[in-house]
Amino acid sequence: MTSIPSCPCEARWELPADPSVTAKCRAMVREALTEWNLHDLADDVVVVVTELLGNAIIHGAPPIHLALRAGPGTLTGAVTDGGDGWPRVRAAGTELEHGRGLRIVSALTDLWGVEPVRTGGGKTIWFTCGARPSETSRPPPEGQ
Repeated sequence: MTSIPSCPCEARWELPADPSVTAKCRAMVREALTEWNLHDLADDVVVVVTELLGNAIIHGAPPIHLALRAGPGTLTGAVTDGGDGWPRVRAAGTELEHGRGLRIVSALTDLWGVEPVRTGGGKTIWFTCGARPSETSRPPPEGQ
């Protein structure tokens, strides 16, 4: 895996199309959000990234990239893969083991969407979450 640092609140990784990378990716996402003092988003973003990365590995094609960027009040993430298939929300019955990933992404994010890669094939699935700084970073109430 290659990490490409670009600024204090942006992280980019090129990931192998191998399911074994998922656990390490979760740890990298959690570490980045901790460094950016976005602890409150970590659990949800880890689940979202896991779902999108799983889709890229199973239904997409290499190369696979993950990017996170913390801006004023918003965390943006994106998983890009070189596959031609387009994601779609599926109806998942109680008996099915798969098909709930994008519903989970929708439930845990403020917005999400899909865009074609401008240079070549593939797509980027992006999401945004309202950045909620951890309690330790908030100013104390007035008068204290």
